[in-house]
Amino acid sequence: MQKKSNNSGITLIALIITIIVMLILVAVTVNTAVNSGLFGHAKNATQGWKSEEEKESNIGSDNSINDIVNQYSGSQTNPDNKPDRSFLKVGDYIDYTPDSAENYMGLGNSESEKAGSASNPAEGIPQDTTLKWRVMNINDDGSVDLISASPISTNIYFKGSLGYNNGVLLLNDLCKTQYSNNSLGITARSIDLEDIEKKFNSTGIAARNAYVYDDTQYGNTKTYSGDISYSPDIYDRVGKTTAEESKDYYSTPTTATYSQKGTLEVQQTYYYFGNTPANYFDDATFHELIFGTDTVYWLASRYALCDSPYADFGLRSVRSARLYCNFLFYSNDGADSNSYRVRPVVSLGSNIKISTDGGTADTPRTISL
Repeated sequence: MQKKSNNSGITLIALIITIIVMLILVAVTVNTAVNSGLFGHAKNATQGWKSEEEKESNIGSDNSINDIVNQYSGSQTNPDNKPDRSFLKVGDYIDYTPDSAENYMGLGNSESEKAGSASNPAEGIPQDTTLKWRVMNINDDGSVDLISASPISTNIYFKGSLGYNNGVLLLNDLCKTQYSNNSLGITARSIDLEDIEKKFNSTGIAARNAYVYDDTQYGNTKTYSGDISYSPDIYDRVGKTTAEESKDYYSTPTTATYSQKGTLEVQQTYYYFGNTPANYFDDATFHELIFGTDTVYWLASRYALCDSPYADFGLRSVRSARLYCNFLFYSNDGADSNSYRVRPVVSLGSNIKISTDGGTADTPRTISL
């Protein structure tokens, strides 16, 4: 008789071994999951999902919309958190009010001091509280430049080498003293040639560069000697670019006047547009804002002219549609006097809120921190 094998016993042992191995694997897996924080991550993911669902369910409320916009716009679409200025236009009226200020006494009224003229009023220049303010430029960093809609109501005088040396400083200082707003962190200054030139298009730049007076083109130099080689103190201290000619340079008005050089090299930065064309600018409203007033006003920028037989030094200005220049000192030791008004400029920082309503002279846009 053939002996029967015990197959059932072998199967049971294999089953027991398999179960033991599976229990060991389960224990190892659970231990790994606990140690790696898998359950915690799953819990956090569930809670995050529920939180986003709650935000979406509240999408009808203003607060939830603002929260979502603030959460995502700063980090994704607006990394620098710049304010939205898309509703603003050059020429918009803004309800800006400077701090109250006393009469400005910084010009002096003697030919031997500060502005070089005895024609400035002894009582000083009063603050013009009737000014309205318009958007002149909307900058990439979110700041906004405003300019007074018209110049101040009082003329100020500059004369000779002192007027040339101190003119830019005094124009800026007058505006800073009378048209700033400390609570808003705003410091006023005078409009200068840079404000205009940075709005030139290629046609305007080409016209400036091609300008020729007498026999000297813009940017070229001419040499004067002997009795026609006098120059104002500041002329050798600053560069000959528009930016340099718009620098205050002195921290306080200088008493230095001029000196004879023996040999004087002058770079022509003078140019004159008798009727400044609108097509020199891409923004017609900007052109109207600068040249659309019948009043004349100073620009806080110097210039030098290679005239014959001597050089001329002066301050720039706007006379209605004309981009103008006013002689103050001559390299033959001569002097002249001119008087114009002032147009202050202020810059609203990116932190200043501007209302989306208004923008007209009767209903200007309001501002706040």
